[in-house]
Amino acid sequence: MNQSDNIAAPASAIGGAVTVIRLSGPQVLDIANRVWHGKTPLSAANVRRMLLGKAAGDPTLAVYMKAPCSYTGDDVVELQCHGGAASAGAVMKELLGAGCRLAEPGEFTFRAFLNGKLDLLQAEAVADLIASSSETALHMAQKQLSGSLSKRINGLYERIIELRSECESRLDFPDEELDFDDLVPEKIADVRNIIRELISTAKAGSVIRDGVQLVLAGKPNSGKSSLLNRILGFDRAIVSAIPGTTRDTVESSAVIRGIGVNITDTAGLRESSDPVEKMGIERSFRSIRAGMVTFWLLDASAADLQAEVDAIDRLAPGIITVWNKCDIAGNADLPDTGLPTIKISALSGMNIEELFDAFEKQVFAGESTVIPETAVNARTADLLDRSLAHLDRAENSFNDGDYEIAAAELADASNFVGEISGLTVSPDILDKIFHRFCIGK
Repeated sequence: MNQSDNIAAPASAIGGAVTVIRLSGPQVLDIANRVWHGKTPLSAANVRRMLLGKAAGDPTLAVYMKAPCSYTGDDVVELQCHGGAASAGAVMKELLGAGCRLAEPGEFTFRAFLNGKLDLLQAEAVADLIASSSETALHMAQKQLSGSLSKRINGLYERIIELRSECESRLDFPDEELDFDDLVPEKIADVRNIIRELISTAKAGSVIRDGVQLVLAGKPNSGKSSLLNRILGFDRAIVSAIPGTTRDTVESSAVIRGIGVNITDTAGLRESSDPVEKMGIERSFRSIRAGMVTFWLLDASAADLQAEVDAIDRLAPGIITVWNKCDIAGNADLPDTGLPTIKISALSGMNIEELFDAFEKQVFAGESTVIPETAVNARTADLLDRSLAHLDRAENSFNDGDYEIAAAELADASNFVGEISGLTVSPDILDKIFHRFCIGK
């Protein structure tokens, strides 16, 4: 990514009422004025004012944001044209012909990082904000974008640097009677404890950011589609008393307990000679294996209750057995499945909240279900984990009086922590991170 280039890209989805096209770079003001024409040209005199004109023959609003007071820290112009693909395409064609090139994925945010508008954690929060599938994920991304996690990480970095300086001072002035800090081992231990606490939030962060794959499985007519409709709050799947109604996987999205959930309603599992139904059952087994939590539905009104239990695929991940139709079954003596079990009625909604409680417990695997204000992602957790090994060796070396090795270990630990927010990150890592972004952001 060349920061001296002038770049342009749609910053909103094409096909809506309005398309926003963003330009950034040293000459974008001149380029924009060659493509966009209003009563007065864009200039420093009307910075941050929305002006009406035309671009590519289409009525277009334009606003100029002068560096460094812009998203990227460079000069930025945003054009708002009609949202059709033809209108936006015509404007983009003129911009590319006037001196812009098409922005790469994440290039606007990359420039914001290089210009000190955002650190790397905040840049990642931008991507999380766009991808948020629940209010909880949105809130966490907003907190990280505000710098709350950056402050904790940068605080750790400074503490490790101070400890390194303490070790190096003992090397530089070995014979001086200086007031050395004898609590270095305790302070290293404190830093390690903070790092472990941050690493412990990684699972919650993954669940909140990425969501959970929930699979509804069971024999035909066990009520999988009814449960799907109950969770969604509307009729997404066809419900029928005829077994085998669902012949393919049905996928939907929902939010349970503040967690984004991708739900797969599978075809009823049974022996079948119907080639279409057999294909659906094969897909069902693949979906079950790919899930994180499985609601295995059992028909509490079935004639052979033990056959319901025997049909459970115990290799399915995160199984919660769900005895459905308990409103019909009444006080039937239901066999023990040996697995976490909830009795519900998908039709009436009986005990659905208990099922959601069990889901939440299964997702967090017995860990605290208190959702943290900020949680680290996999990249940050990995870097923190790497720093721990160096901190362990630094403490041991310091206790042995080998201050040179202790200082070197602390330097390595600080490099890993600094990489989290971008203080010590390498260009290839930056490319990998920012290419996760969409074009236009």
